[in-house]
Amino acid sequence: MAWLSAQLGAWTVAVLMGAGGPEAASGSKLKQRADALASEARALANPRGCEKVEECELAGFGHKPCGGPREYIAFCSRTTDVKTLRARLEALEKAEKAWQQEAGIKSTCGLTRKPRLWWAEGVCRAR
Repeated sequence: MAWLSAQLGAWTVAVLMGAGGPEAASGSKLKQRADALASEARALANPRGCEKVEECELAGFGHKPCGGPREYIAFCSRTTDVKTLRARLEALEKAEKAWQQEAGIKSTCGLTRKPRLWWAEGVCRAR
């Protein structure tokens, strides 16, 4: 019985590792690209340095399979290169969309509520 269990486990691993072939590898590269863009966007979005909430901004971050951003990110417009950040966020949305389509990722299609901006001690936050 132990031998059969070991064989079944080995077979399952072999099937899972072989599933997808070149498409799975491509999906992995797309995911890596999306992850890199997400890291870059987070680094660009500086939430510190504003003197009031009116200087804070909110932007959609990423892409949900049903559409719309997967979350929102707050940043200070005074200390953030807004043009570069928006370009990176647009690239991130496209990269996540491509990865999700390639990988066949689905969503519950639940809404991501747009948070309100909040400012405290020079830091912009989304709540």
